[in-house]
Amino acid sequence: MQYLYTKRYLKRFDRFPRQEQLLLLEADHQIRTYYSTRQAPHGLGLKLLHTAGSNKVLEARVSLSIRLLWAERGNQVSFLLVGSHDEVKRYLRSLR
Repeated sequence: MQYLYTKRYLKRFDRFPRQEQLLLLEADHQIRTYYSTRQAPHGLGLKLLHTAGSNKVLEARVSLSIRLLWAERGNQVSFLLVGSHDEVKRYLRSLR
């Protein structure tokens, strides 16, 4: 599996305080583990949000206020966005 990070994701990640960055790094690790074992991590709240053919957009709930969004395309996972529930909703609307 190949893992990519968008500029948008990386810029937003850098703005978070160190403690929240650690939560995001742990979520990243759990997502990578999910792709190697295909067992969903308990407590991360993985959710399929959008499907277009073989492309999928998924969400992980990192904390009460932080969501992590990524796309799965074949053998590639692209981390797209990290932000609030409202930011995720705006991103999904842009896909339509």
